Amino acid sequence: MSPLLFALALFIVALLVYLGRYSARVRAEATRFIAAPPDAVQARIADLSQWQAWNPWLEHARDALPTVEGHTLAWDVPHVGRARVTAVQPLRQQIAFALPFKYRGRSDWRLVPERDGTRVTWAFKGRVAFTLRAFATTVQGATALDLRFGLDRLAATLEGGPTAYELNYTGVQELPARHIAQQPFRGPLDGLATELPPRIAALRQQLTAAGLPADGHAVVHYLKTHLKLRTVEGRLGIELPAGAELPDGMTLHEQPAHAALVLRYDGPPESLELAWYQAMQRLRVEQLQPDPQRPPSARHVGDPVAGQRCTVQLQLPVKR
Repeated sequence: MSPLLFALALFIVALLVYLGRYSARVRAEATRFIAAPPDAVQARIADLSQWQAWNPWLEHARDALPTVEGHTLAWDVPHVGRARVTAVQPLRQQIAFALPFKYRGRSDWRLVPERDGTRVTWAFKGRVAFTLRAFATTVQGATALDLRFGLDRLAATLEGGPTAYELNYTGVQELPARHIAQQPFRGPLDGLATELPPRIAALRQQLTAAGLPADGHAVVHYLKTHLKLRTVEGRLGIELPAGAELPDGMTLHEQPAHAALVLRYDGPPESLELAWYQAMQRLRVEQLQPDPQRPPSARHVGDPVAGQRCTVQLQLPVKR
């Protein structure tokens, strides 16, 4: 065997051993109360022709025309996704995805009657292709967010009232230069709704004590997100006029003018993770290149309060 063929064979064996360390399994589940009776919820789920109104995988292609033939729903939208859903029972579907990830599995629903509505659980069990094993955790995390988002959209179609939150994709904007007094921030990803408000309040108190204006917008720059650990690291700050001298423990971040994809979120801080996920999806759908030199940031229009609606501009810097 030639040295080149030997090296190639060795590489293939090493790759197979590496991928074999990972599980191909994908399991995700989401639960939500919907203010509608179980029979109404089941009817909406079982009718594949009505999926377009709440299908989480077509959030960025609501005007698309997926095909429904018998018990099968299929869509193929460039830069969005390609998949096929086959109903095998009223509350069970087989789903095969080709894009953006190639994997397949079974979708199951559980409906539990409660006072004034239904407790709805949507579960997915599947497997990625062998070559994608190393990314199974990523696919699983994305699927979990898709299920949560889909349940929220399903609830909105059934309840008929105001949605729990609104997403407004405002496109790429030129953001002005800003000066921000900042401190390092690290906290649980699932607890940001309760972690951020007291930290923002403490920052404002520090600025006030130093004789500085403390009424600027709160800004969080997200530097690193650990999906497995469910933690986030970044910088939390308050916008200030240029030239302000900061107290000890704070640093001044001079954010230059730059282009960013902007999503406006109106809703409780508990669902902000879903907004970030959809913003990242939009980045992919619009084929925009993120700017690696600048981290994404959230600019709060009014300080967040757990359980209450707030307005946040999610800003993802892009290359021009």
